[in-house]
Amino acid sequence: MKEPDSIGNEKKPMIVFAGRSNVGKSSTIRVLTGKKVRVGKKPGSTRWELMIDFGPITIVDIPGFGYMAGQSKTKIEETKTNIVQRLENWSDNLIIAVLIIDISLFRELYEKWSNRGEIPIDVEFYSFLSEIAPNVIVVANKMDKIKKRILHNEVDFLQTKLKEASSSKTPIIVLTSALKREGFSDLVSIIDDLLVQQGLDKPRWAIT
Repeated sequence: MKEPDSIGNEKKPMIVFAGRSNVGKSSTIRVLTGKKVRVGKKPGSTRWELMIDFGPITIVDIPGFGYMAGQSKTKIEETKTNIVQRLENWSDNLIIAVLIIDISLFRELYEKWSNRGEIPIDVEFYSFLSEIAPNVIVVANKMDKIKKRILHNEVDFLQTKLKEASSSKTPIIVLTSALKREGFSDLVSIIDDLLVQQGLDKPRWAIT
């Protein structure tokens, strides 16, 4: 079966957006680009990568990893393996990896996985992306779901755990709410600065 929406822009510099299912990844891309990116109603509804030709770069929306509605553990693990393999294949052109995290659930999920003696999947993927991409930005989405008085503590917790996972890099964290379209000016500014450092032109974002 032909994979939909893949338009063959693998040779352009890539910005890949990754994240667990249902963290607002496709919504984030839609806010940034203004493109009508599909947004699934169920976790794990994106099955193939979506490549967006966006001026000097290609933006890639990869399938969410982790829980997928109606899918077996075997299928979920297969999807994760495919994602990792594709990211490795694109590594020569990958200039920025954007990892979307649900900041309102990060601490709860981290503690749940750690108590089982497992590496939390968000942290595992951050470590992997830090190995294959020269720049990693962590978008802490859904900040609107956290009370302002504890938001700073949750960001500190996230930063500490990411630093432990990849001690060679200081995590770049941007707080956003895709639902309320907040925090995206900061995200665009960081991405643009990284592109300029690579000698690339800035794309025309839908939000400034």
